[in-house]
Amino acid sequence: METFVYEGRGEPGLIDVIYLSGGQGKRAKLGYPKQFARIGGKPIMIHGLEILQQIEEINNVILVYPNGMSKGEVKALISPYFDSNFIGRVRPTPGGLTRQESVFNGLKWVTTSYVLIAEAVRPFITVDFVKDVINTDADFVVPVSVSVSSVLSYVDGIINYIPRDFVGEVQTPQKFETKMLRRAHVEVPTNDYSDDSVLVLKMTKGISTVLVDGLEQNIKITTPLDLVIAEAIYNDQYDNKE
Repeated sequence: METFVYEGRGEPGLIDVIYLSGGQGKRAKLGYPKQFARIGGKPIMIHGLEILQQIEEINNVILVYPNGMSKGEVKALISPYFDSNFIGRVRPTPGGLTRQESVFNGLKWVTTSYVLIAEAVRPFITVDFVKDVINTDADFVVPVSVSVSSVLSYVDGIINYIPRDFVGEVQTPQKFETKMLRRAHVEVPTNDYSDDSVLVLKMTKGISTVLVDGLEQNIKITTPLDLVIAEAIYNDQYDNKE
């Protein structure tokens, strides 16, 4: 069984964040990881970090970076955007071959009783949204957006329609009791789970999940079209601030 480096030694009331920035982003067809593409003149991954910097409950940010990079390169990338205090709380950690491996690597450095799992390619999180997830009193908190407008179906030879009232988009950041999430990563047979909430549910076979409202603008940038949509969202938000 894997031995973790730390076991809940963070200060009470604080929470570590595993900030997933280790993907290769092949579906975005950029030729480089999509988290480094720019929106509003800044790398996508910077926008979420700017929000986390403003939240006093955040302890350390364990920034999981792609294979092939170095810790020094990560620090050089983010240092123009943040003060030395925040930079000092960022812990660059190499990612794995899959998302699940990357989270597992990040979990080795978590020092707090609870942990947030956030994705660098969701640049439109807000302070209030993240605080809502953090302050919800539960061991397993998942934001879900229910603003589904299209007709949905499950296709397996024939089309089976799915009522939209029973469908929602699972988002991040998600909050977990650290020991529970670590146990899930150790005990569940190795698979490429694309979301930690699925992994925990697989281990517990039905633990009660506390859901909070997701954000309509909290899109996950995956495809070339998502990049266009993200730039439009950013421009709209920027214009509204003027």
